[in-house]
Amino acid sequence: MLINKVAKYIFSFGLILIFSCTNQSAVQYSYENQTENEKPKPKMVYLFFEGEKTDSGKEIIKLVDKKVSDGFFKNEEFGSAKDITNSFYKIILFDKNNQIFKTSVIDNPFSPVFESYGKDSMEKQVGNLLKAEFFYRYNDNGGLSRLEIYKSDSQQSSLIFTLKL
Repeated sequence: MLINKVAKYIFSFGLILIFSCTNQSAVQYSYENQTENEKPKPKMVYLFFEGEKTDSGKEIIKLVDKKVSDGFFKNEEFGSAKDITNSFYKIILFDKNNQIFKTSVIDNPFSPVFESYGKDSMEKQVGNLLKAEFFYRYNDNGGLSRLEIYKSDSQQSSLIFTLKL
């Protein structure tokens, strides 16, 4: 009698163990197949930069931080004040085939635009900083390879920073 009860418990425990293992592998197999067929999820990428001007006036840029989150930006563009400054940054994103994916223009962070208000009017003035911080944001679907930052003005453009993504 006691042996019968022990045998039933062992048999029941064995069946439960077998069924639980087969269900886990089926769920795992289903999850693996699902992830193989999915496209990469869009990501929002924020790149934070610091810059410093040397004594000769050359601007040196370095990446300080990178933050990535799920989702996408509906509008990636920023406003700019190119109407009163002649210096700006051109940021170019390249895809895996080294083709230009996107080009953006942002204000030169070393020459910020300030608004000042007088009794009768409002004026915009351009500052001149030795150190500056700025950020750039973009949508990433997994197909980007490189980012380049150019300092541009009305006559010339020069590469000042490259980042492998």
